[in-house]
Amino acid sequence: MSDLTIRRVTTRRERKQFLDLPWKLYKGDPNWIPPLRINQKELTGFAHHPFYDRNRIQTFLACRGKEVCGRIAGILNFGHNLRYEERRGFFGFFECVDDQQVADGLFDAVRQWFADQDVHLLRGPTNPSQNHELGLLIDGFDTPPFFMMTYNHPYYQRLIEGYGFSKTQDLYAYWGHADILPKISEKLGPIIDQIIERYDVKLRSLDTSNFLEDVERFLSVYNRSLDRTWGFVPMSQAEIHHVAKGLRYLIVPELTVAAEIDGKMVGATFGMPDYNPRIKHIDGRLFPFGFLHMLRKKHLMKKIRLISTNVIPEYQRTGVGLTLLSGLVPRALEWELEEAEFSWVLESNSLSRGSLEKGGAEITKTYRLFDLDCKQAEEESGPRREIAVAGCRAIRKVDDPLEIRRVRTPAELNQFIKVPWKIYADDPHWVPPLIMDVKEFLDPKKHPFHKHGAAAQFIATRGGVPLGRIMASDDPLYNEQHEENLGCFGMFECINDRPMAAGLLDAASEWLANRGRTRIRGPVDYSTNYPCGLLVEGFDSPPRIMMNHGRPYYADLLESWGLSKVKDLYSWWFEDSKDMVSRWSSRAERLAKRGNITIRPFRKNDFDAEVARCREIYNSSMQQQWGFVNLTDAEFEYLSKRLAQMADVNLVLLAEFKDRPVGFAITVPDSNEAIKPLDGRLTNYGMPINLIRFLHRSKRVTTARLLVLNVVEEYRRRGIAEMLILRTLDYGKNTFGFTGAELGWTADNNDVINKTVETVGSQRYKTYRIYEKPLGD
Repeated sequence: MSDLTIRRVTTRRERKQFLDLPWKLYKGDPNWIPPLRINQKELTGFAHHPFYDRNRIQTFLACRGKEVCGRIAGILNFGHNLRYEERRGFFGFFECVDDQQVADGLFDAVRQWFADQDVHLLRGPTNPSQNHELGLLIDGFDTPPFFMMTYNHPYYQRLIEGYGFSKTQDLYAYWGHADILPKISEKLGPIIDQIIERYDVKLRSLDTSNFLEDVERFLSVYNRSLDRTWGFVPMSQAEIHHVAKGLRYLIVPELTVAAEIDGKMVGATFGMPDYNPRIKHIDGRLFPFGFLHMLRKKHLMKKIRLISTNVIPEYQRTGVGLTLLSGLVPRALEWELEEAEFSWVLESNSLSRGSLEKGGAEITKTYRLFDLDCKQAEEESGPRREIAVAGCRAIRKVDDPLEIRRVRTPAELNQFIKVPWKIYADDPHWVPPLIMDVKEFLDPKKHPFHKHGAAAQFIATRGGVPLGRIMASDDPLYNEQHEENLGCFGMFECINDRPMAAGLLDAASEWLANRGRTRIRGPVDYSTNYPCGLLVEGFDSPPRIMMNHGRPYYADLLESWGLSKVKDLYSWWFEDSKDMVSRWSSRAERLAKRGNITIRPFRKNDFDAEVARCREIYNSSMQQQWGFVNLTDAEFEYLSKRLAQMADVNLVLLAEFKDRPVGFAITVPDSNEAIKPLDGRLTNYGMPINLIRFLHRSKRVTTARLLVLNVVEEYRRRGIAEMLILRTLDYGKNTFGFTGAELGWTADNNDVINKTVETVGSQRYKTYRIYEKPLGD
């Protein structure tokens, strides 16, 4: 690629270069309108926007030498993929010089980013979704765009199609002069009167005394009305609130109409003055005084964009939409409107298009969305060589030699530990573990597992760069307890590279076979008493303390090697527990009184004896659970001391029957909230800066994990588990202010516990999978 480099945007300087590029590319173009800079920061994820609370973006820059010559963003819209049951990625914010090589490099980078997440269908441009700016302008370059509509150079279509994208849907902008308004009103008058009389429709403007709430109602109608529209994904409540706040000073109440039936809003339409000429004058800068110029004397703006006319599904095709438009006509005339653009309208929306064309509106601009099936493209033209992306900590070149080697030196151990930093460089939900904790976990001199078991670590490299890892472990106590002959693999991390994953699994299985084992199970880090399971559902939220995270493509890597599911593990989420606790507390009190059950906190001043009681309950209650192996005294003591550093004694509860311990629960604050910003280290340049940050953030943790919930077998079905859960949630909410908690994990066949946690109001939100395979297959 000669001197062309593609880099992921990571620094403040690169973010500025990304945002500033359009000013360079459109210099001298009379029809280009600068975007509002603060708005672009939010839409690109450089400043907070609630769209990215549930979705993900990665931005890229193309450079020749020091000169920035292109940009693009890959957008993973989880809401779209869940709604349409597909794995599709989106590209947006595409800007580029007229150079196919640069465009190809940008699309290659996005394509590779998605491939690493097992996403091979692409669509765009969306900036960042269908609820915001979207589409590539392919016709209508002779006039500036209206407010919140896109603009681009004509050659962009050639660059996109030159890469292999093809049209999936066109969107039209309709234009009309004020002269058509009286004709529409005259033509529709008798029909509108009948509709209003038949359904008792009331029309009103936006309520300025309750402005923000009324805008949110408008947007809720928007959400519901577009439910069956091609490609539509409803905005979250947080997005609705955010957009409503953004429109607060832009919407003109005189250009809004709401339709109500029986006091319920069933439809809404609003026009927006075309702010673009003013935005061009202030060069996209609202501060320090640009917003004053933009918002003053709105009545002087005689062009509007009719952004949305929406009717909820049960009143569509009743004529309510026509009443909205007719209600807007006299307001527009009073405003002395000169021109209006109706945008955008899908080419497949024949109903709206027909109504606009019958009213005299004309198509003046066409925008296009493009699709690309990457797998199909590879079948037709061969695979593209994956490019190295500068500024990305996970660099991959498929033609570099693969090497698998066992970890033997401190330097190799550090490489092993740091592999996840490459894998999850762009994952907003990954939590970097504390490096000192990982080292201790792997240290045979410090971790008690190694007193009876053994383990080996392996790393995989391409071109000398560590891009994968695995640990094999052998637990003789497990095999003795269950009369089996298996070993485990765990701590698996790998780029989306089947040969590399297979090489790692081969190395682990060979190590186990040499120790006489005939089956391999995993991911299991030593045993099921430690982190285990591959995340297969629930990638849209961070892992809780001592739980795994993963990439969606990991399942394919493991299954392609021949591993098969043997067990699923569930994690459950408890939301605000106020109603649940009040609903169940009286029943819990009756159960406790009838069963002579006492729930009490852990007695810290009797630590060793209390630990012994908990160990007895734990090992006794778990005997019949799948995959369980008794914790040795040394292991239980090791875990107890670690948990004692995290847990409050009032969240370590014991259940007693006539002074006999019969159950216990341990809940810990989700320290991952405080750990995440530390990038794995408690010190900086030898100073405990991150430790101070950690201690400060630990006081503001808002969620928790119910780590252990055990009841001895003969005392189950007496409500003890429910009492432990409710006592924990009540204390956690009212004392610690927790807003939610995870119970994780439970086995998929543990009907007693699963039904219990469902009964008290939790929802299953993550699934982890354990695989097995005979060695030698």
